[in-house]
Amino acid sequence: MKTIFETLLSSRKGLGDIGVVVDPFTGRVNTCIPAASRYPGGPVLKAADFFDDVQGQMLRGQIDLKLDPRLSMLCDVLNPGAAHYNGKYVLVARFANTRRFTDHFLAESSDGIHWTCNPRVLDLPNLPRAPKESTLRAANPNLPKDQAWRPGVMYDARVTQMGDEYLMTQAVDYDTLEPEGNEFFNICDNVLYRTRDFKKFEFVSTFLGNTRNGVMFPRKIDGYYWCAARPNSSYGQAPMGQSTLLFRSKDLVDWKEVSVLFTAGHAWLCHGGPGFPPFETEDYWVMGAHGVEIHGSHRVHYRGAVCVIDKKTMKLAAPPAPILDPAEQYELDGLVDNVIFPSGILFGDGRGDGVKSSDTRVAIYYGGADRVIGAATSTVERLIAAGLGKYNPFANR
Repeated sequence: MKTIFETLLSSRKGLGDIGVVVDPFTGRVNTCIPAASRYPGGPVLKAADFFDDVQGQMLRGQIDLKLDPRLSMLCDVLNPGAAHYNGKYVLVARFANTRRFTDHFLAESSDGIHWTCNPRVLDLPNLPRAPKESTLRAANPNLPKDQAWRPGVMYDARVTQMGDEYLMTQAVDYDTLEPEGNEFFNICDNVLYRTRDFKKFEFVSTFLGNTRNGVMFPRKIDGYYWCAARPNSSYGQAPMGQSTLLFRSKDLVDWKEVSVLFTAGHAWLCHGGPGFPPFETEDYWVMGAHGVEIHGSHRVHYRGAVCVIDKKTMKLAAPPAPILDPAEQYELDGLVDNVIFPSGILFGDGRGDGVKSSDTRVAIYYGGADRVIGAATSTVERLIAAGLGKYNPFANR
């Protein structure tokens, strides 16, 4: 079976983002291939695909003729984590329903394009029912210690493979319980789980304190686990919502800030943070990012981007570079218009960890307008060149 990494495009069926100009007299061709090219078949997973697949499973007698009420009202599928497992591809797909409840389900694929959906809300045990005290005091020292909280709501999974284990981060929202109509206080944190089989998940920690967009590096560096994340409020010298920081830990529980990786605040990067998790090459770590351009008080424009981190210094080799701009209707029109949010990545070599060669093929999975999941393809070489500001879309053979 051909996978997304073996897809050949035809002008008769559509080339997606790839532009081709042909001289009909000489046959000479000029090709423009962006650093990341959308899969031309449109979204790879949306709400209608979920229901078509689940109802097919019901008809075949594979599952009961009953669906979790939280999923039976599903209307949006977005912002997935992605992983290689047992010879297949896995998405940890976020969903939202008509009551605006949000959580995740698993989807599995043999080709990275067509997905079989598990019609069960992901079971993540032992999540604390309130934020940890250190997070609470740092975010709002005036809240009472006996403050009641709504149970945490999790979203926007990222998955990182480390050998036979997978580390999954999600954002978790805690809201204070207040009388209806009263103002409430919110804390968002990163929560960390581990799994070996995507069936049983072990809670590790709510681990950074008042942050989101946490992404794990796929191996230890100098004896430490590393991650990148975006603080929700001012954090040391980092302005609120505008900086991405590096952290490290010996045990995945207690984390210390290392440095500010990049700071947003202008142009296409008015706000921003990590996207897909980092992967390793000979000289660099390559990490996804998202940048938010803001117009007025309501209009936003989310782009997918790439960051190239020098392995020797653990600092950016160049500023973050946008590689995916909302252009298709399913990216322009949705729950939140004009959004590409790159949260998952897969590789043509079949593993999420290990050092990637320059010709390794890459598939990026992203949320489109907070409504669907799209995919884009690239190579390690193109992503590095784009991240260094050196990519030439016309120099292709």
